[in-house]
Amino acid sequence: MQALQFNYAQGRLPGPVPLLLGVMLAVVLALLAATYHRFALENAALQQQWQARQSTLAARQMVKKQVVDPALAAEMAEAQLHIQTPWLPLLRDLEQAQQSELYWLQLAPDAKRKHLRMTVLAHQRQQGWALVERLKKQPGLADVKLNASEASEVNGLRMTTLHLEATWKY
Repeated sequence: MQALQFNYAQGRLPGPVPLLLGVMLAVVLALLAATYHRFALENAALQQQWQARQSTLAARQMVKKQVVDPALAAEMAEAQLHIQTPWLPLLRDLEQAQQSELYWLQLAPDAKRKHLRMTVLAHQRQQGWALVERLKKQPGLADVKLNASEASEVNGLRMTTLHLEATWKY
């Protein structure tokens, strides 16, 4: 009985081209690893410098905050109260008076005088007059008046531009 031989291929070493290619890949891999290591060290150093600068800036800002004159701080707080616009109640009142055929083009609030100027586009002039009546019924608005209305053409449609004014009570 004859013994079976399962491996018919003869074993041999790789030729010079695959060997050279493998060596070149190993060298490139080593260079990339060294470059990565150098970048990681530089990144750590830069992060430490950045954190040191941030802590220095924070310390300077704390010193500046402590130096602020209390009278000036009170005056700034009062000025901020005067220029704040109560957007949420204003928009709520305007949304309650809104109809689907009206297009708001401009809202220009003046917080000092508590005054609001509006420009609205409507299909018909009567819709604008109805808007004025609905705005007059809003609890947060007062002195609602229609300043001007003019007919205009928008995208081939005949529209009416309405200029309204109101004051708010908030």
